[in-house]
Amino acid sequence: MPATAIRTILTVDWHQHTNCYNCTHRIWPMHAPPGYLRPINGQDFPIRRACPHGGDPRACTTCTPRPPRNWPCTRGCTDPRDHQADRRYTKCTVFPPRQPTEPSGRCIGGCEPADRVLHRANPGMFFDLADSDSITCYHCGWYVCVGCQTVPVESTGTFCDACP
Repeated sequence: MPATAIRTILTVDWHQHTNCYNCTHRIWPMHAPPGYLRPINGQDFPIRRACPHGGDPRACTTCTPRPPRNWPCTRGCTDPRDHQADRRYTKCTVFPPRQPTEPSGRCIGGCEPADRVLHRANPGMFFDLADSDSITCYHCGWYVCVGCQTVPVESTGTFCDACP
């Protein structure tokens, strides 16, 4: 170490003053402060207290609760349990009525991708939708043109005759 380097001096509260990973790595095995997490890289400073439930407090849902998705609700829900992250749709999600279809099963008034319909009916809400929801019609279930997204096509990822 160069003579100008600031060294961490071993004191009772040394861990509150250090910002050097190398010094901490050298001192930790013999003088680890009880109740603190050992830094694993230079980004772990200042040194953090360990979670009372064991481990890193950032990974503990009790010490660091994660806010539910879609909260606050744009629909005015008052119960955050209606917006739990493990659900694909929230309890207040609006599913618009489907358009009528022809006997062949295709839409009469033109197709619309499922993601576009859900976002229009639920402005401001976040949806973790499948990729297929952007190329599948909400009303009839057929694939839609990836260009105009209004014309049904025979296979996924294709353009209709009107699109270049």
